[in-house]
Amino acid sequence: MRTRRIAAAIAAAALLPATAALFTSSQASAQTSDEIQAEIDERNESLEKVIEEYNAKREELDDANELIAEIEAQLPVLETEAAAANEALADYAASAYTGGDMQMVNSVLAGDPSDFADRLMYLENLSASESAALQANVAEVQELQTRKTELETLKASADDILEEIEQQQEDIEAEIADLEEDYEDTYAEEHPGPEYDYEGSSAAVAFAVDQLGEPYEYGEAGPDSWDCSGLTQKAWAAAGVSLSHNAAMQWDETARISRDELQEGDLVFYNDLAHVGMYIGGGEIIHAPNSTTVVKIVDMDYSGSIVGYGRP
Repeated sequence: MRTRRIAAAIAAAALLPATAALFTSSQASAQTSDEIQAEIDERNESLEKVIEEYNAKREELDDANELIAEIEAQLPVLETEAAAANEALADYAASAYTGGDMQMVNSVLAGDPSDFADRLMYLENLSASESAALQANVAEVQELQTRKTELETLKASADDILEEIEQQQEDIEAEIADLEEDYEDTYAEEHPGPEYDYEGSSAAVAFAVDQLGEPYEYGEAGPDSWDCSGLTQKAWAAAGVSLSHNAAMQWDETARISRDELQEGDLVFYNDLAHVGMYIGGGEIIHAPNSTTVVKIVDMDYSGSIVGYGRP
């Protein structure tokens, strides 16, 4: 059962969604920064799913590698049993030959070994116990071949699975990097002067704004790089509120509010609780988007995947 489960997982890896065609600078040149940001957000949502698929397949491959080790450990025993089974088959054939039963000899020796058991069922001169013994011998030979085939399949597939997913991740990240360059240029043209005034903002918002332009890095919560929940965690810590370093946990740690109730510092959750940003007023959030860019301010509806809103 486990062999079939792992084989199915390997086969499923080939069905992962292919990445979209690369988005070129020439396409982006006619777009606004909001339109480019929408493209970035769409690709980032795809990236998050590919990364999670990568993690899942790594777990499955751990199972596959365990099975490979088990099969390799079993092979010496199976090979010994198969050799004994072959000797038993030869003994039966020799016995039939010396007894003058050429039909028996021809049935045993001719054709594909996998058909031995079926052919032996029809030999009238075999007793039930002899037929059962021969079928057991044939089964041992077949088991050895089956396990060897499984082993070859697992080994051949294991390296290909992660390589395919890694290539998808690289392709999406390359698209995002190109889009980010276009975004920065377009946004600068659209906003030549200072755009935001945060006097009077909460301590949490003020802390987050101080991190504008700092890079995103998985698992980081400052002081010089951030992921999404690390930024909101430390921002609210500056206001004396403790939050976990995880978007889904922050969802559980905050009170549910409606969109109309949003105030500066409230949290906005996205993409099945895989992302979080902080509301700063005026329909905008500040967040640490992804590994190809920096802490930035965007329209709250930059992504169509809003799950809901929370107040620490």
